[in-house]
Amino acid sequence: MQSVGFINLPTWQAELQKILTQLGREDLLRIPVLGRENVEKPWVAFESGDFFAAVDTGIHFVGNGNLKSVPEKVVTADAELAISRLLNGEYQRTFFSAAVGGIFAFLRMVADDYAVGSPDKLLAQNDSVAGYILSRMETAGKTLEEAVHESQWEGIATGNPSQNLHGIVTRNRLVLLIASIFGLMVSPEQIKTIGISTLSGEDVTVARELSCSIRLLGLAQVDSEQVRAIVEPCMIPSAFLLAQARAGSEIIYLQTGTGNSHVYSGPGTSYETQVRAILSDLESSGAPRPQIRIHEGQVDDFADNFYLRLSLVNMNATLAQILQLFNRAGVEIEMIHQPARQVSRETPEAVRQNLVLITGKTRRNVVEAILVQISEQIKLASVRSCLRFLRRD
Repeated sequence: MQSVGFINLPTWQAELQKILTQLGREDLLRIPVLGRENVEKPWVAFESGDFFAAVDTGIHFVGNGNLKSVPEKVVTADAELAISRLLNGEYQRTFFSAAVGGIFAFLRMVADDYAVGSPDKLLAQNDSVAGYILSRMETAGKTLEEAVHESQWEGIATGNPSQNLHGIVTRNRLVLLIASIFGLMVSPEQIKTIGISTLSGEDVTVARELSCSIRLLGLAQVDSEQVRAIVEPCMIPSAFLLAQARAGSEIIYLQTGTGNSHVYSGPGTSYETQVRAILSDLESSGAPRPQIRIHEGQVDDFADNFYLRLSLVNMNATLAQILQLFNRAGVEIEMIHQPARQVSRETPEAVRQNLVLITGKTRRNVVEAILVQISEQIKLASVRSCLRFLRRD
């Protein structure tokens, strides 16, 4: 029989008690808590020896990742702890639905051999904090700083949302999605990660002109032994379901090997979604689990279109020089767009102008090499931004 205890308790103990009561799990208000915790009644803290003698499945929340010992099985809401244990081969004893975010329920469907089919590619907007910030920039015209402050005021973001802004939350959750969906464990450090900490409101405005939205996405594809994965802000058509997810929610798009598509949207990560995910894992912790292999090879990039925003002086002559550099690198330019709104602090508007280029499909390292050449060789051009541009195909 399963014996459950809390390895630690969250700072929101009162809310946890309320949620467990609402879900009819008052029994979890009487299970032991590992010592050194300031616990609220009716919980009781156990010393280490007594705790481990009584508990075989430990519930763990974010906030105490430096654990010297844990019970036989761990149900955790901490993505970093889950990743560390999976990389150490402890996948059979690690349950991490609460660390994936609000879309954890979709993983239950994917795990069914017949419900979805063999997975091929996934795109996930899995950080509700970043999603809320980007949505407010788009719909309310907020600057990044204003949107961050609003998310904190609304209680959506913490006092220090740096991991959300730098894409770390999205990356860690993507790693766990890859493990769950593809049965493959990759190291987070292998995934190129770009956050939204430097995103300009100018690009949000241009995206609207192009009938697009900007979303922080995690992308992954596994084909035999080749693994592709990236995390970065992407410009996507506003008609995409990924762009239409309600502010603060999370959404995943999965394409199968047969070309079928599945989309699941759920509420953003909250106290309640964490508790529901933990309870779900407790219910299934005794069932056999598929193997998760450690990926030994490299993690590659995707070939995609790219959105580039440049600031130019002497538009015609400077643009000609830029196009020559792209031509030499074998990169096509599919679209040239001059934003309706021209803003520049360095040079009067009549002299310096914004220009947007949409490239053909290529890889980010190729584009970045060209941008370095532009910065070094073309003094009348300044590179303002570079975003992945996802087409309908």
